[in-house]
Amino acid sequence: MILQKTIDAQFLYDRLEEQFKPERCTDVFPKKGLQEHNSDVVKKVYTACFASPEVFDNIFERGETNVMVYTHHPRPAMPSLQAGYGDLPEYYFEEMKKRGINFFAYHIPMDAFGFYSTGVSLSRAMRCEPYASWYPQNGLDIGALNHSPYRTAEELKLCLENTVGHRCALYQYGDSELVNGRFAIMTGAAKSVDAYDWLTDLNINTFVLGVTAPTVDYTQAIHEAAKAHRINLIGGTHYSTEKFAPMAMVSWFRHLGVDAEFIPEKPVMSEI
Repeated sequence: MILQKTIDAQFLYDRLEEQFKPERCTDVFPKKGLQEHNSDVVKKVYTACFASPEVFDNIFERGETNVMVYTHHPRPAMPSLQAGYGDLPEYYFEEMKKRGINFFAYHIPMDAFGFYSTGVSLSRAMRCEPYASWYPQNGLDIGALNHSPYRTAEELKLCLENTVGHRCALYQYGDSELVNGRFAIMTGAAKSVDAYDWLTDLNINTFVLGVTAPTVDYTQAIHEAAKAHRINLIGGTHYSTEKFAPMAMVSWFRHLGVDAEFIPEKPVMSEI
């Protein structure tokens, strides 16, 4: 694929809409898709997990103009555990306008089960076989059910650690052995307590998710549900369980003929 020097911004918006079909769902954020349009042409696309200062500072320091930022999470960047890490200050939007930087984000549309979804992307990175979605949210089915070569929850935790590049947490509330090597993924915050009813019905006893730290208020209910249903939890942080989807989008954009690059961020280890 020969990469063009610039590409029409609207062309990219239209292809993203065709790929993720945002009209199928609602979202937990007020705005799906285009967040900021400041240039009709795009020289390069930067993908990232969060619309964080860390990401935009990286781009500003490069002196980039007429580029597009594609993230999984729109503004506010991350309703999570980092103190002061919420909505982007207005300065960033002023700079986007000055530099002709477009900003586009899909959250639930990208969580929906599919080749570039957060769940399937993590499954593939773990070299496991995603075979179905399993949990309904905002009008779509999200998450991934997986076949794996692993026998125990500890082996699966080691696989996740090798995949994300840092330690992960195992809360063993059920049998150590996976049921026929199967496990479930729901990336990110994964706050849904009724998910454990679904996993029990599916005969899944091990669940990979992002935020598991018992010190987080909402995870207390998650741990209680996991204990009641005898389901093991493996936490890998919000960022690290979701980063593989925007990483996969680099090749998607390049296939359209525009240069693309993933911008890494730091995982919040206190989330696990």
